[in-house]
Amino acid sequence: MKTRNLPILDLLAIAGIFILIYSGYSTPANLLIGAYLLFTVYRNFPTLQATKGSRAYNAGNTDMAMTYFKKAVKHPFAKPYIKSSFGYILLREGNLTEAEKYLVEAENSKMRDPRFRYNNILNMAILEWKKGNLPKAIDIVEGIKEEYKNSIMYEILGYLYIAAGDYEKALSFNKEAYDYNKDDYVITDNLAQSYFFSGDLEKAEALYEKSIDYIKFPEAHYYYGQILQKKGDYLGAHDALKRALRLKMSFLSIITREDIEEKLLALQQEMEEKNLTVESLEEEKKRQEEEAKLLEEEATEEEEEKETSEYKVD
Repeated sequence: MKTRNLPILDLLAIAGIFILIYSGYSTPANLLIGAYLLFTVYRNFPTLQATKGSRAYNAGNTDMAMTYFKKAVKHPFAKPYIKSSFGYILLREGNLTEAEKYLVEAENSKMRDPRFRYNNILNMAILEWKKGNLPKAIDIVEGIKEEYKNSIMYEILGYLYIAAGDYEKALSFNKEAYDYNKDDYVITDNLAQSYFFSGDLEKAEALYEKSIDYIKFPEAHYYYGQILQKKGDYLGAHDALKRALRLKMSFLSIITREDIEEKLLALQQEMEEKNLTVESLEEEKKRQEEEAKLLEEEATEEEEEKETSEYKVD
């Protein structure tokens, strides 16, 4: 046990327990142990509630997550990082006033772990953006980007550059971010969007082709659908935009559900002008897949016949 990392109260309790045990006072020692264990459970209550809240939110149960987090932040032993986490969730749900309250409380607290401190700074940057202070938000993140290089920083600053319409800087920065972490879907989407807004649809499409089946936020499917529409893949575009509508929208986005609906309507109108329907396109796709399968089977049979003739013994 690393006693130097324990709070003074814990050290006193542990010392008291050992003194009582070695002095032969087993009953008082047992009582102190029981009291200490109960206190430990009470002290860790907000952490347990916040953990449950995070799991509920990630599972899509926002109401339950809010219930858990409210219990956590009202507790006397609620740690600053818990308040910051709750502030971030409130940001995602569009509750700026409540989010600011908890983020400021976390900011004014002494957070020993630099990771929690920097994460709260990033949350404060998001808050400034959604309050309408986008340049200030960018300045905040740029102020820590050299000393806090991680995927979350890259995700946020890369997206803020896109939100600001600075597509040249966004492209350069998101390339750097992608080199840092190619497996991060937010970073991948940021880079694809940067290519999209820069007019390089082929590179944007290539990135989406690798990741789109695994992305569960609507922005990627929204832009992917537009790329497919420009290529003339109306069925693929229709499916992508429909999927974008099914996914949960976040307040931390530069697109809205109305934007997606507008693009889908424009796609449907273009299809009508070309006398195309989803049903006819699906039938055509099915026919092409069956033809491709038949050709593959024929090629396989020909290859097997060739191998048989080559090894046939007279």
